[in-house]
Amino acid sequence: MATSNIKKDDEQWESIQTMHNQHQWNESSDDEKDDIDNNEFFDAHDTDHHINQPPSTEVNTEAELLHNRLNSQLHTDEVPKKKSPEDPYFIDEELLVEREKLLTEEDKEKRHSEAQLAKDEGNTLFGQGEHDQALQKYSEAISLCPLKHTRARAVIYANRAACLMKMTKYESAVQSCTKSIELDSDYVKAYARRAESYKQIDKLEDALQDYQKILELDPNNNQARKEVYTLPDQIKERNEKMKEEMLGKLKDLGNMILKPFGLSTNNFKLQQDPSTGSYNVNFQK
Repeated sequence: MATSNIKKDDEQWESIQTMHNQHQWNESSDDEKDDIDNNEFFDAHDTDHHINQPPSTEVNTEAELLHNRLNSQLHTDEVPKKKSPEDPYFIDEELLVEREKLLTEEDKEKRHSEAQLAKDEGNTLFGQGEHDQALQKYSEAISLCPLKHTRARAVIYANRAACLMKMTKYESAVQSCTKSIELDSDYVKAYARRAESYKQIDKLEDALQDYQKILELDPNNNQARKEVYTLPDQIKERNEKMKEEMLGKLKDLGNMILKPFGLSTNNFKLQQDPSTGSYNVNFQK
């Protein structure tokens, strides 16, 4: 670890802190009102997009400085882990743990207020349809928010997932929702967004499990009840289609092998023994 690099990075962090301190923020409780308002996610009734300051357009965000600072302290032969090509602002929680060791309690509380501000800016950008910028703000909020504020971090991760879904980056949305659920295992919106993302990448069984979990937490959730009713048939239909496609490919392969012998798969028929349920192969010319 080079002392000069750390000192230089510390100066960058102090510069960002000074800019953030220009905003005065009155902390609020870590409840679901901090979540973005989106009618696609079942219970959009608990949002507040109003902030006094316009969204920031800083290029060097605190999230980026965090990665630059901590990555400069890695040995040159270490390979960065947990890359996510779909998510340009992917958050590595292990790096956040290392950073927090460098902070005082006063620093942590100051950053908690700054995280609330960044989150609200993200909410405003999301409402304006600026999903990439909103994603950047949510990532900044997570990099600022102290680890002990688990509920606040769960909400921000779920909001990031909503951005990623709008950007059709469903794999990354699943990852973000999963982190949100790890932080708050009773957070219905995180399950709902993960279930929808699973559906988009054809992981219907996983989606069904999430909808079932939602019904455990909220028995009156109509959307989850509908999905639990319809998904089993969709899974069955998909599996049958996959089975037919697989058999078709096997048949094509068999015909290719048998063709030099003047034969085809039509020369072979499967007959099931009703007494045992096993199949016999019969050859026909």
